[in-house]
Amino acid sequence: MAASDAEAADRWLEDFARAAESTESLDRLVAVVTDRIVTALPEFLDPTLRPGLNASARGNWKGFLAVVASERIEVRPAPQVREWARTLARRGFELPVLLSSYRIAQRATWDFINDVLQEQVSDPALRSAVLVKFWSRASEWMDSTVETLIGMFSEEQALWQSSPLARQAAIVRAILAGQAVDLDSASSTLKYPLNQHHTAFAVRIDPTAPDADVHNMVRTAARSVSTWLGGGEPLVVPSGARSAWGWTATPFPAEVPAPPDAPGLATFVQVSVGNGHSGVSGFRLSHHEAVAALSVAAQGVSITRFPDVELACLVGGSLGDELRSAFVQRELGGLAAGDENSGRLRETLRAYLRNGGDAALTGTQLMLHPNGVRYRIRQAEKRMGHSIQQRRGHIEVALEIVSVLGIAPSTE
Repeated sequence: MAASDAEAADRWLEDFARAAESTESLDRLVAVVTDRIVTALPEFLDPTLRPGLNASARGNWKGFLAVVASERIEVRPAPQVREWARTLARRGFELPVLLSSYRIAQRATWDFINDVLQEQVSDPALRSAVLVKFWSRASEWMDSTVETLIGMFSEEQALWQSSPLARQAAIVRAILAGQAVDLDSASSTLKYPLNQHHTAFAVRIDPTAPDADVHNMVRTAARSVSTWLGGGEPLVVPSGARSAWGWTATPFPAEVPAPPDAPGLATFVQVSVGNGHSGVSGFRLSHHEAVAALSVAAQGVSITRFPDVELACLVGGSLGDELRSAFVQRELGGLAAGDENSGRLRETLRAYLRNGGDAALTGTQLMLHPNGVRYRIRQAEKRMGHSIQQRRGHIEVALEIVSVLGIAPSTE
């Protein structure tokens, strides 16, 4: 590489680093990396993990941009980068997951700088010089960072695995994964009655809240929400550096109150709440609802109830198979059976609703007398246990799901 090319490459990298200092540019760089990581590692879709991933990516970018134009690379992982490694260790992830995220980030960064150079640099010699310097420095940065984090991750993992919280978290993960657990033993370890009704919630603390206050904010919010739901001391499991999963148990199904009656939460706290369900399967189902609700929670809204955002979760793809099946079973009731007669009733009801409740038009389409259509609608309502005018929008969505995906087994 000619000296002039090397100098020009350093100048270009200096300009690139300065331009990337703006919030808008840095947000774009963070998205380039995190979007690729989440696509490749869907376990990071958990909304309580995403803030930590974003903060780590931002910390890495800011650190690297500070030295990208220097010949001497000194790597000091930012606090957010170190905390992300610790979070993964506490969440039970293995080291290969952390390493994979950095390999994916490295590829995303390389693709990004290639695209930028193609757009901004027409001189092939300068493009080549920039790529050589960028790749060399990025590789050195990544290698040094990963080497530091491996030791940190391993230490945190060893400490975490020996703690009582780790045993509780392992049981919670097993339940959420659908694994069989001994009810009495698990309840004893968790200090939480798994044989009751459960209402799950998720707590997330805004990144701008002081680090020293986060733990107390989470615990205070969890207790406030549990009391609001009519429960006692909640089960709380950390899910990220600034987030937690929680459950409250009640002898009878808990009604989630309307938001106006919600407890006063600190400014930096955001909570989502699932529906109440019974037993171990209900523990899992309510949790999935709370996490889905958090993924679509509006900025600045302190409490988001799953029933209020269920359709948004469905449209946004936040509901997995289990929640989607539960939604269909709840909305359609006995009409969600797999027999031929239920199928005919669903077909008639779907057409009737799409035709605005016009029995004559529906009859023409299905080659039925209008009275035959009305009879089937009454039968469908009987199967569901309520009028189609109640939760009509939800019923239509459930019918569309069954029409496309078929009937899935009940989650109960």
